[in-house]
Amino acid sequence: MKKECAMYQSMVEPFLEGKLTGTSRQGFVEHMRHCKICHEELEIYHVIYSVLDELEKDSGKETTNYMATLEKKLGSGNGSESSIFGIGAAYGFAAAGLAAITAGIILLLM
Repeated sequence: MKKECAMYQSMVEPFLEGKLTGTSRQGFVEHMRHCKICHEELEIYHVIYSVLDELEKDSGKETTNYMATLEKKLGSGNGSESSIFGIGAAYGFAAAGLAAITAGIILLLM
């Protein structure tokens, strides 16, 4: 992993929490658009954050299209089910399943 990647991966949580602004956010988004490894890391965190948020709200509605909402946050705007790197919806569903299991375990341990 490049030093640059480590820096941007440390910015994933602040990005998802809406705490990145200005040039920091722009640099982050640009890096995510071009670095497959960091983008995959961001996808995993995004799914986990989304599942935990849904569990907290206990909304009862259909599961969110996590990959589409991430693409909107990154400004890709196409809202398609696959990521900008062509990772299929199956990857998203697998990540969502893993996140749901992880969230369930966390809730059981609390």
